[in-house]
Amino acid sequence: MGDTAMEEKRMGQKRKKNLDGGVPVLDVRSLEAVYQMDDGVIRAVNDVSFTIAEGETMGLVGETGAGKTTTAFSILRLLPERTGRIPRGEILYKGENLLEKSADEMRMIRGSCISMIFQDPMTALNPILTVGDQILESLEIHNVENRAEKELKSRVDELMSLVGISPARKGEYPHQFSGGMKQRIVIAIALACEPLLLIADEPTTALDVTIQAQVLVLMEELKARLGTSMIMISHDLGVVAKTCDSVAIMYAGEIVEYGTAGDIFEGKVHHPYTIGLFQAIPRLDEDTLRLRPISGLMPDPSNLPPGCRFHPRCPDCMDECRDGKPYRYDRGGHKILCNLFRKEEGV
Repeated sequence: MGDTAMEEKRMGQKRKKNLDGGVPVLDVRSLEAVYQMDDGVIRAVNDVSFTIAEGETMGLVGETGAGKTTTAFSILRLLPERTGRIPRGEILYKGENLLEKSADEMRMIRGSCISMIFQDPMTALNPILTVGDQILESLEIHNVENRAEKELKSRVDELMSLVGISPARKGEYPHQFSGGMKQRIVIAIALACEPLLLIADEPTTALDVTIQAQVLVLMEELKARLGTSMIMISHDLGVVAKTCDSVAIMYAGEIVEYGTAGDIFEGKVHHPYTIGLFQAIPRLDEDTLRLRPISGLMPDPSNLPPGCRFHPRCPDCMDECRDGKPYRYDRGGHKILCNLFRKEEGV
């Protein structure tokens, strides 16, 4: 990202949605991410592609172990140095490939242009620093305008008020806050430099239902105010339905279905895995005490099955699913990776 563009972003110039074909905020192309372990290679992300426009929120959905967090860490180049690597793919932020950036350039991009709300607020904060100092640290690192210390501290007060916490508490430590308030502090840190892209990794998982609702409302208000694009990583389809414009369903490191929220939640054409996720949701209008879980378990990423990754658990599995690559169905941007659609379309 050029100096001029970064300066304009940090000056907080007015942003507008760009859903009509302009350069996307993020364009991930054929991304692969692996972990090299002593006993083999873990293939965590396999040929993943998606785009996010300015002001858009995309939901990344799947079971634990699907590769959602590794995808997020790959975007920010936060994979473990000794074991993690990206052998293939492109990650284009505003048209520039992040995989070609130096370590110093990435440090300036993280927090300033792309921020992340980590999964567990209990471990995301430093226990020996006050919450005010932790918010201030991000502002100082990205203080390219050389603003005075007094101005930066005033910005800390503003951010704490923005997330609903009194600035009078900025001298307190993380252990003095509840789980929901810790999450608010993490959000304040992530939004300190008004990033164009926010990655929220299951930001409500550790919270009770009431606090979950408050945090989601807060994030939506801040997103609307700042025009920030967002990746919402979750296994909760209710949260995704409430907050997302587009949805990517992830299984065993692959995106098996991708489309608008309308495609996923109101459409009639779905991948069998997506159908299984919906059937596992408890319904108040059904007279039954039993859920309908997806049979089997997520495959071992160090020993993925051949053919369609979902075929060992799929109720509609066919012979061709066990060996060859699944058919890529694409109708109006609604994409599904499944051989059932090859049969339906007579391919």
